[in-house]
Amino acid sequence: MRKTIQRSVSVSGIGLHTGAPSVMTFQPAHSGIHFIRTDMAQSTPIKADLDHVGSTLRGTNLKNDTAEVWTVEHVLSALHALGITDVTVEMDGPEPPVTDGSAAVYVQCLQDAGLKELEGDLPLLHIKNPISYSCGSVFYSAEPADRLTISFVYEHKHPLVGKQEYTVEFNRDNYLSQISRARTFGFEEELAFLKAHGLAKGGSLENAVVVGKDKFLNELRYADELVRHKILDLVGDFSLTGKRLDKLKIVCRCGGHKHNVLFARLLLANSEEK
Repeated sequence: MRKTIQRSVSVSGIGLHTGAPSVMTFQPAHSGIHFIRTDMAQSTPIKADLDHVGSTLRGTNLKNDTAEVWTVEHVLSALHALGITDVTVEMDGPEPPVTDGSAAVYVQCLQDAGLKELEGDLPLLHIKNPISYSCGSVFYSAEPADRLTISFVYEHKHPLVGKQEYTVEFNRDNYLSQISRARTFGFEEELAFLKAHGLAKGGSLENAVVVGKDKFLNELRYADELVRHKILDLVGDFSLTGKRLDKLKIVCRCGGHKHNVLFARLLLANSEEK
């Protein structure tokens, strides 16, 4: 069934890319998921769907004619995993607090707020035939299956990364235990470039895994934390379809936000009522 939260709950901190302080408050709602900038007098709610994706530069950013919110994929991932379909996310800054770089703080706050069932169901994203998408080394596929699984292969030339693979049977409990605590990450050699281009201003060892030249600069939570975080991002981006994923086998190789959104559009275009 559709779900919201029983009471409002807030998270505060700085944004990963903007470095701007923000208080983000989840409010019970009955009309889907919307973000609203409370620091902008003329802003109107931004619906969390594929039609409102403004850009996918180092994160998934949503916008309408009045406002924009940055890097919302971790928030959306937590909401989707908990089955929350209706909530208003108020933000007094441009970007959600990054917290520890994972979705774990959001999950805990939302659970503390309590969940409340609403009338009606979120429609299933159901496909009858396999579909795939590729662009250079990037590949996605989805096909009907007897359960929902997500497999991700992340490859990078850095010797500390190489090739990481992870498969999870997607459900609430597995997400909480295997995916939600995986943190965002970056490479030390890129940090100066990112900051010079207005990104990663709030990034630090407190909220991101940093891959140094010959070692990780902070302790990993999992040996394969990077690919687990890629799955966390994918869940958030796919939630923008506005549907709950049906029993599917989803495979991704070397994907990121841009291609997540493109494949989500393809999934939605091929979905059938069920």
